Amino acid sequence: MFHSIKSKFLALCLSSLCVLGLAVGAVSLTALTRATSREEVDNMNRTAELYRSELDLKLVQTEDVVSFAATGLVSGASAGTGALWDGARRARFTAGLDRILRDTLLSLPEARAYYTYYAENLTGGAADGVWYVREDEHSPFHQRQWYKASEFLPESSQDLTLYAKSAETGHGHWVEPYYSIAQGKMLISYVVPVYRDGTFLGLVGVDLDFGEILRLLERRPVYETGYAFLADATGKTHYHIDAPQGVSEDHLGAKLIDKDVSHGATSATDALGRYQVGGTAYDIATCSLRNGLELLVMAPTHEVQAEARAATLQLVAILIFCLLLFAAITLVLTQRLTRHLQALSSAAREIAHGNLDVQIHVESDDEVGKLAGVLQHTVSSLKETLARLHRLTFNDGLTGILNRLGIDRALEDWHAQAQGTPAVLISLDLDDFKFINDLLGHAAGDEALRALARRLRDFFGRTALVARNGGDEFTVLLPATTAAQAERLLSELTQAPQHYLYGGVERSFTLSIGYVSYPDQAESLHDLMRYADAALYATKLKGKNGFSRYAAEQEQVDRAKLSFSLRDISQNLPGAIIVCSAADGKVLYANDEAFRLLDCTDLDDFAAYTQKDVVRILYPGDRTETIASVRSQTAKGEARQAYVRCRVRTKEGEVRYVFVFARKRASAYYGEVYYVVMVEEKEPA
Repeated sequence: MFHSIKSKFLALCLSSLCVLGLAVGAVSLTALTRATSREEVDNMNRTAELYRSELDLKLVQTEDVVSFAATGLVSGASAGTGALWDGARRARFTAGLDRILRDTLLSLPEARAYYTYYAENLTGGAADGVWYVREDEHSPFHQRQWYKASEFLPESSQDLTLYAKSAETGHGHWVEPYYSIAQGKMLISYVVPVYRDGTFLGLVGVDLDFGEILRLLERRPVYETGYAFLADATGKTHYHIDAPQGVSEDHLGAKLIDKDVSHGATSATDALGRYQVGGTAYDIATCSLRNGLELLVMAPTHEVQAEARAATLQLVAILIFCLLLFAAITLVLTQRLTRHLQALSSAAREIAHGNLDVQIHVESDDEVGKLAGVLQHTVSSLKETLARLHRLTFNDGLTGILNRLGIDRALEDWHAQAQGTPAVLISLDLDDFKFINDLLGHAAGDEALRALARRLRDFFGRTALVARNGGDEFTVLLPATTAAQAERLLSELTQAPQHYLYGGVERSFTLSIGYVSYPDQAESLHDLMRYADAALYATKLKGKNGFSRYAAEQEQVDRAKLSFSLRDISQNLPGAIIVCSAADGKVLYANDEAFRLLDCTDLDDFAAYTQKDVVRILYPGDRTETIASVRSQTAKGEARQAYVRCRVRTKEGEVRYVFVFARKRASAYYGEVYYVVMVEEKEPA
């Protein structure tokens, strides 16, 4: 069907245009969906925030009025001897508060009552105060009979303390929605109990019409059929204008579908809830009022997403129109486009052969030129991606230096070009790395490894190859370096203190190092790695914190001896061994004999029983005397050691007699520590 280059190219352009259009359309639709969804979430949250601000303003007005009246009550009681204890003065003061409350609350349509009750210690036991009530916002306040203030005191002295604290700080408390028999309606109240010098003077409060607040929310628009309502702090009880007393959250058969984080939300905190009610999905935005109630704004999901659907349809129409337009233009410009195909074809062949440095030269502003630009950008992005993959493959993710695969390849490249030029291969690790992990956690161990990697790179410079083999083992190659030069460098490295920062505290560590020189001691990479490793273990056998050059006799070292370590020794000595901090008694180490002595099965059981505090091991009756004796003895003389007999209490509650030998020493890692050996004795006759 397509016999000419022109027809073939035209078919190619049209098909490519369709594919490109679909790709652009998919990306555009995704971006548009995200943008409109984000706007939908913001609209719902802004609506909820707007209504919340409106309600909170009314609550703040109420709190200000009540707080002002409460402050006036305290001031009146402080105005002089008998200021409020005299009935006539109290009546004049009450009339002043009444005028202030009445004039202020008339501007608050939801206010239904205000009251000031005086304590019986002011009134001689008689009921005194004011209580004014109105039916609605258009009615005047009229006085009602009041009660004794003692009827409002909480039964719990703890609650009374909370009331006193609220009054002293100028804050009262909101009462959850309740039905008032006296007023015949649902109310929410703000009440401030007033104290002066610990003496209860009375209380001041204002009642708001909860039903009117719900009606206010009902009149607020939320899309076409959505609405707003209130819930308690737990969200389990919902308050509607038709059910102001509250109903359970599932009264309409509502079912939570999900927390719609994908619906344009940037985080779970501003995501809309998605509920199913009567077969219809609803989106709900939630925010808290200052009185502890929750404001919920809900609307059918199809209404919330209507704008997004309209925008999507518009975008699809635009994309279809653009595809048709571009197809027509392609027909017109086919002849012009064919002259640039050779350049693109040549570039494509270069890319296919792996040449990502290709430069596509197409001097054109038309679609082919743009396609060439897109292809050039794609090649650049691919090149960057391959570079990132290369780094991930050959570099250690924790420290950023070469990993085992990277150093193997780098050593092979170096060895292929070394041609006998002197070099030194170093194998090293961080001493007592397991103690760092066990004592401070793996996060501290990771920071120590990162600090060591930075130290090695800075110390040996750019020409050195620095790698982390795994765990705490590192390899360093010093090209063009003699053994004597390496000796001086390693001496300087091990003599300088090594530090890492964790938890705001600078901590130190030491290194064990082994090295071998090329080519006088070994020529093959296999031998170099093996000899450097042997030299490292020789350093460990000498006590760590140093360096050793490879020697032939090191090959005879039985590495199994390295396992004859602190654990082997401590686990087989005939006594319980415990190491603890001298500062706070924190247990740093314990052997199996210590577990057995205290009836613990293993380290975890031991840690759970002692809570890592050595004092908990001692029998309660012996603790003070034993601790004092140990501290006193270890503070004397150069030996700084103590001998004491005492009792210990096991996990099972059994009391055992032990002879304790303790020695106090300074540790580079833990500061002052006690090394304690306990031997069980028979109960004295």
